[in-house]
Amino acid sequence: MSAATDRQWAVRDAVLRWLLAKTTEGYRSPILDADAIGGDVGWAASPLSDDEVYDASNYLFKEGYVTGMPVKGVGIPRPMLTLVGRRVAKTGNPLRSKANARDAKSRRRPRTFAEASVTTAGTAK
Repeated sequence: MSAATDRQWAVRDAVLRWLLAKTTEGYRSPILDADAIGGDVGWAASPLSDDEVYDASNYLFKEGYVTGMPVKGVGIPRPMLTLVGRRVAKTGNPLRSKANARDAKSRRRPRTFAEASVTTAGTAK
């Protein structure tokens, strides 16, 4: 993939991590600010632009990770994490890994070790 695509995915991940941190601090619907996001998540690359953050918020909205009121040209100015968005952010995995995102989006509860053992024990002969 190109460097621009890699950066786009990294910005999406940074916005999602920042939203989780703000939600944990008690801010349910923080105002998007490229400088604040860059500082809070330890962004080491060239500074985030407002357009990149707006594009990332639109992506997160379309995928169901955040909710809010879309504003043309500004993305989602005050996004709130959805339950799915919180699950995905808590995994700490990049959004690019579709398998991890798909598992977090599913409503099914993952099987515990005991449940997996019981189902496989019955099939062994």
